Amino acid sequence: MAEWLKAPHSKRGRLVRVSGVQISLSPQIINMINTKNKKVLFICKGNWFRSQMAAAIYNKLTNSNDADSVGTYTGALDEPEGQILSKLFKTRDFFEVMENNGMNVRNYKTKRLQPFMIAEYKTVISMAEEPFIPDYLKQDKKVIRWNVENPPYVDRKIAEDTYMKIYSLVENLIHANKI
Repeated sequence: MAEWLKAPHSKRGRLVRVSGVQISLSPQIINMINTKNKKVLFICKGNWFRSQMAAAIYNKLTNSNDADSVGTYTGALDEPEGQILSKLFKTRDFFEVMENNGMNVRNYKTKRLQPFMIAEYKTVISMAEEPFIPDYLKQDKKVIRWNVENPPYVDRKIAEDTYMKIYSLVENLIHANKI
């Protein structure tokens, strides 16, 4: 958080001094400032493969940490939130493909999509498939839908093919939106 946002505040906002002038920022303005850097949210069903891959590719291509990833089904009894990716795969293929392209995601953890998250990002990309798409995600006009298959398992070919598809989609997103 910016240092000047740590100024004293009340329910009506924060008083800050800008160029010698004291001004009051409303909670809405503070929220907009705090979320300004949250650019892209990638969503898939389980947050263990496609959305993690997309966020890592985006962050590498933009040399930033502006992308995050979550899952719509993460947090269910059979897919608990907070699982470490390296423990979810039967082979090393996914990790080797990512590492061969300069990204280490082995220790990333799965996270669950929450409805409030949609408003926090400038761009929201969903790869989640039916029946794992909540109504609020379907109805939000901000959400961009990518058709990237959710494989039942990940071997080298699936990891490479998915990487190439997502890389191309992310690259197009960056160039088309200048984000």
